[in-house]
This record gives sequence, C-alpha cells and structure tokens, in this order.
Amino acid sequence: HAEGPKALFDHAVGWLRRHRVLVPGVSVLARQVSEARQVAEKRLHATVAGAARRADPALPGDLVATLKTPEGSRFSE
Repeated sequence: HAEGPKALFDHAVGWLRRHRVLVPGVSVLARQVSEARQVAEKRLHATVAGAARRADPALPGDLVATLKTPEGSRFSE
C-alpha cells in the first residue's frame, strides 16, 4: 500500500532508533526521505513505461493521450 510522506518519515525515524543510529535533524531527515521517495517514483515510472513499450510500442503515447483534456472539457477521456 502507498504510504504518505508522514508515515514514511515516521517509519524512517523508528528504524533509525531501533538500530541505534544517531537521528539527524528533522529537516535533514525530511529532505532525505523526500529524495529517496523521488528516486523510487522515477524508478517505478521507468519500469512501468518500459513494460508498456515492450507490450506495445504505441501504448505509452496512447496512455498519455488519454490524459489530455479536450477543448472545452474539464475531464480527460
């Protein structure tokens, strides 16, 4: 399941304390958690995009096209 930034932060602090690691300042730890999450999101995106391309080379473009909102509409198709 997806964890929010606060849950991920709390998990990191708990892990560090259980393993007797000196816990950095809140702002340092928050930045590190944010950076780790961004790396994981990019890796997930690359994996899904690669799988979509392998399944059908036109699929990534088709998927992006479904997100475009037609003129005068508030919703994508």
